[in-house]
Amino acid sequence: MSKQLKYQVILHFIVLIWGVTGILGNMISVSASKIVFFRTLIAFISLLIIGFFIKQSTKLSGKKIGLLILVGIIVGLHWFTFFYAIKISTISIGVVCMSMSTLFTSFLEPLFLKRKLSLSEIIISIFILFGIVLIFGFETKYILGIIFGLISAFLAALFTVLNGKLIHNLSSFNITKYEMLGALTISLVFIIFTGEFDAELFKLSINDVSFLIFLGVVCTSIAFLVSVWVMTQLTPFTVSLSVNMEPIYTIIIAILLFPNKEKMSVGFYIGGGIIITSILINSFLKQRKS
Repeated sequence: MSKQLKYQVILHFIVLIWGVTGILGNMISVSASKIVFFRTLIAFISLLIIGFFIKQSTKLSGKKIGLLILVGIIVGLHWFTFFYAIKISTISIGVVCMSMSTLFTSFLEPLFLKRKLSLSEIIISIFILFGIVLIFGFETKYILGIIFGLISAFLAALFTVLNGKLIHNLSSFNITKYEMLGALTISLVFIIFTGEFDAELFKLSINDVSFLIFLGVVCTSIAFLVSVWVMTQLTPFTVSLSVNMEPIYTIIIAILLFPNKEKMSVGFYIGGGIIITSILINSFLKQRKS
């Protein structure tokens, strides 16, 4: 196996793990706010442990730490809205709405990174919007889930663009660690205000504990650190194309595991197909442009 093929296989495996995130959100029996709390708590603890084995000599100023924690709060809000969308609708709805982050990113990047808005991105965004309108029209019983899914997609685009600015000056480990602290903080606030911070908080089933550990350690800490390493070995186009396969992987797994709940209307699949195809075309056009 060539090195390039090996890295591509590893990347697709990581994307597949990310795709399992939505599946786990559906299988874990606790609320969305509790899922985010335990995910961030477990991920933060695991990152502290990993930190003992990684030399991180760079000290950050209080201002930079505060900025990372603020972005982490956005990450936590993104995860909450994503899991909540899945809880009140379906896995397929949640991941397809998440694909809209491409549309939001195309408008946020010019604002934060001071670049011109691309005509191709505007056209592709129109197609993505058309796909979402189709889904809205055919899946009216899941409108609230779609709304929260779109909010989650916007938050995902926002923290991705912000991280795009931070990554040039800070290590990926420091970014992940302090952002996870921010996400943990906002998730703690959520469960306090919802009255879930009580004696019952840590009373979890064995299945929930197993799924939450996998979600926090494998799907969050390890997956992110490995993905950063692999991404340095592959072209941006290969990375972008592979990551955009996540919704497809998730929907396929969801249909196989939950065929009754995940059976959607024809309009959903047409709309979802338009969105995913538009994202893949966008990746191809960006590669040609670069």
